[in-house]
Amino acid sequence: MKSLAWILPALALAGCDVADDRPATWSYVHAAIIQPACTAAACHSKLTAIAGLALTDREGAYNVLVGRVCGEPARPQDPGRNYVTPGSAAYSQLVYQLRGEDAEGRAYRAAMPPDAPLPAVEIELVERWIDDGAACD
Repeated sequence: MKSLAWILPALALAGCDVADDRPATWSYVHAAIIQPACTAAACHSKLTAIAGLALTDREGAYNVLVGRVCGEPARPQDPGRNYVTPGSAAYSQLVYQLRGEDAEGRAYRAAMPPDAPLPAVEIELVERWIDDGAACD
């Protein structure tokens, strides 16, 4: 029985390679991807916010990325887009910055975060959250 003890944890970890296995919600995306990857890279923490983009707290990060207050519906006077265009990952600057590519897939800068770019499965989860409307749950 002891020789089989590694099987369940291994199977659980194997499932993490698929973005569909995780929730495409802002709470999850911020806590599991944005917070650890973007603020731990010393780029977008409150102390070292590059370009003034602090992504440490959930509501502030949402406001910066989406361009509206977390929990409020989109209004006509809101800006057309910040880094995220709700409903369209294809038109969201955040996705291009995470991939380090332009709209045609050509490399134009280092992928983010620069010290350890996000795995493709995590970028796919961010894209799914955006395509689903980029709601702040």
